[in-house]
Amino acid sequence: MSDDTAPTLVLTGGQVLTVDAGFTVAEGVAVRGREILAVGSDAEMRALAGPGTRIVELGGRTVLPGINDSHLHGAAYGMTKPPFALDVGHPAVRSLADIAAAVGREADGAPAGEWIIGLGWDAGYLAECLADPGRFPHRRDLDAVAPDHPVCLTDFSSHMVWVNSEALRRCGIDADTPAPPGGVIDRDPDGRPTGILRESAGRLVQAELPAPTPDRRRRAIQGVIR
Repeated sequence: MSDDTAPTLVLTGGQVLTVDAGFTVAEGVAVRGREILAVGSDAEMRALAGPGTRIVELGGRTVLPGINDSHLHGAAYGMTKPPFALDVGHPAVRSLADIAAAVGREADGAPAGEWIIGLGWDAGYLAECLADPGRFPHRRDLDAVAPDHPVCLTDFSSHMVWVNSEALRRCGIDADTPAPPGGVIDRDPDGRPTGILRESAGRLVQAELPAPTPDRRRRAIQGVIR
């Protein structure tokens, strides 16, 4: 076959999942540019190759059809990962003390008053909560290391946020703030918020988080692609 019509790429010696009506599994696939020319046996695919065809030996590996995801929140997902958000999930952290230390380090290097954002905490993996079933993350844990920075840490399920006193102050949440429909504001016996906001109550804080700049969004997307 001439280079004008030959495939630019042949993958051979593998398991090519065609996802046709019979879910046929072929040994190889021939591609020209952005088009699949043929699937079939190794011999059939090699017979299509021209002088300039790149041949890749799969060694039994599997080839899947490409997936073009039409519903990927690339920038938003990228913003949940370092360096844009602290990883406060297991196993990166194993205790409340670990989380406090991570937030403290971030606060030490952040401009005064800048939000500190993190994701992933799970009380079921935190040593202090395991040792004492009555212990739960509290605003005081964060106040001790970041008194002047608002802190917002979303849990692993995205159903709770844990914030410090500065974040509560910035968002106007106090003992008199009612929980929104479908939400819960955990409170101390004196009625003050503990710093745990559940379900829709979390949006009282999340709505106040600064929108990422175009440059940060761009870098977040690049991180997802990598």
